Amino acid sequence: MIKVEIVTPKGYAFTGEVELVNVPTEEGEIGVLENHMHLMSALKPGLVYFNGNKEEGFFVTEGFVEVNPKKVNILAEEATPIGEIDPGEVKKRYEELVKKLAAAKTREEMEAIEREREILETLLALVIRK
Repeated sequence: MIKVEIVTPKGYAFTGEVELVNVPTEEGEIGVLENHMHLMSALKPGLVYFNGNKEEGFFVTEGFVEVNPKKVNILAEEATPIGEIDPGEVKKRYEELVKKLAAAKTREEMEAIEREREILETLLALVIRK
């Protein structure tokens, strides 16, 4: 068993022991078991899930993951249980964001909206797949 903690600025989203945790990183999804080598990587928005069960995972946004042989620390801007996400609400937010992107006037505004759009596209793909 390996200890996993998902921490956001609001506090702990998850803490527990699992046999396997899958984490979306910038280099691709990694699976971590007990006694994994030390690793640190940037998170990519996506699903963190345990023991192969994607139905009870957490959607995470940007952050970092630190792995050592006994523990996985996931530091994310946001972490939401996938079962608590309303697909209709996500679709509505996405459509509103697309309208904001069309109305954006500065490059910085466009880049910020584009980053949020990518996160919402990832989230939509996850919740529609369920």
